[in-house]
Amino acid sequence: MIKVMEKERQSVSGFTLVEVLVVLAIFGVVLGSVLKVFSISYHSYTVQEEMAAMQQNVRVAKMFLERDVRMAGCGMKNFYDEGERVYALDFDNDSAVGDTGSDKLTINYIDYSVDSCDDLLPDLTCDGSMPTNSAVCNTVEDMSSPPYDVWTSSFVCNGTTYGKVPPFVDFPVLITSPDGSQSEIIYITQTPGGKKLQNRPIGGTGKVINTYPAGSTISFFNTSKLTEVAYYISNSVLMRESPPGTSNPVAENIEDLQFAFGLDTDANGTVDSWINNADLTDVQKDQVRSVRINVLGCTANEDTNHSSTRPTIEDHAGAGTSDGFHRKLLQVTVKVRNLGI
Repeated sequence: MIKVMEKERQSVSGFTLVEVLVVLAIFGVVLGSVLKVFSISYHSYTVQEEMAAMQQNVRVAKMFLERDVRMAGCGMKNFYDEGERVYALDFDNDSAVGDTGSDKLTINYIDYSVDSCDDLLPDLTCDGSMPTNSAVCNTVEDMSSPPYDVWTSSFVCNGTTYGKVPPFVDFPVLITSPDGSQSEIIYITQTPGGKKLQNRPIGGTGKVINTYPAGSTISFFNTSKLTEVAYYISNSVLMRESPPGTSNPVAENIEDLQFAFGLDTDANGTVDSWINNADLTDVQKDQVRSVRINVLGCTANEDTNHSSTRPTIEDHAGAGTSDGFHRKLLQVTVKVRNLGI
C-alpha cells in the first residue's frame, strides 16, 4: 500500500504589502497635517512676536520724542549765545542726514536738573553806564567786598577751575534783561575788581554785555545745562544725538519720521496754520505752538501671507510698491508749553 505524504501547511502571520502601504499612507497624511498645524502655529507666533516688538519700538520712540519736544524752549525766551540766537526748535525737512525722505528735528532747552553751581557766585547787576561797544561793564555791586569778592577769585564748578587761577580762565555767565524778555550767554575774560567786569578784551568780538539795559542781572551759567537734542532716522534706526556729534540708538525698525508744526501767526494764542513741507524760517520758529509727531514702525522681517505699502505721512509720499512688512503708525500732537509765553 502506498501512502501519500502531505506536507503540513505552515502558519504564516504578519502584514501584507498592501496593508503596509495603506498604513504608511495614513501616517503620511496625519504627519503632514501635524506639520502643517505646527508650521501655521510657528508662523503665527513669529508674526505676533515681531508685531509686539514693533509696537514696543514705536512706543519707546514716542516717549523719547514727546518728552524732549515738551521741554523745547525751557528757560530760553529770546535766548542768545554770544550774539547768535538759539531757537527752541530747528526743523530739517526731508533731511539729508539719515534715511531718504525722513525729517530731522533739533530741540534746545535748559535742563535745570544738571548741577549748575548756581550758588557759587552771587548775582550782579549792570548799571548801564558804559557805551554799548565797551568790553567793560560797570556793576552796582562792589566786588572788592563780601559776598561779591568771590567774582575776583578762583572757583570750581563740576571739577573745572575758573577765574583768577592764574592765568585767568574765562567763564560763562548769563545776562538777563530786567523784564526777563531776553537773555544771553557771554564770557567774562577778566575781573579787575571793584565794580568792573570785562566781557571781551578790547578789540575782541562778542562784546555784548553793555547792549543790555541798566538793571540787567549777571549770573554764573554752567553751559552743561544748555541741552541740544536732535532726532533722525539712520538705517531704519531712530537716533538721538546729544550732545552734538554723539548719537545713540533709541528704537529699531523705524521706517519713517515726520513732523508738522502748528503756527500762531497772529499772536492770539491759538494755532492758525500748519506747516510740514519746508524748513522753518526764523519767524516761524517763534510762531510754533504745537508739534505733530509721526513715527512709523515696521516688523523686522516680511510676512509671506501679508501685503502692505508704506503710507503717505505729512509731505512724504507713500511707497509705489507693496511688500510683506507689517506697519504701525503712531501720531501724537504736543502743545509746547514753553513757547508763546
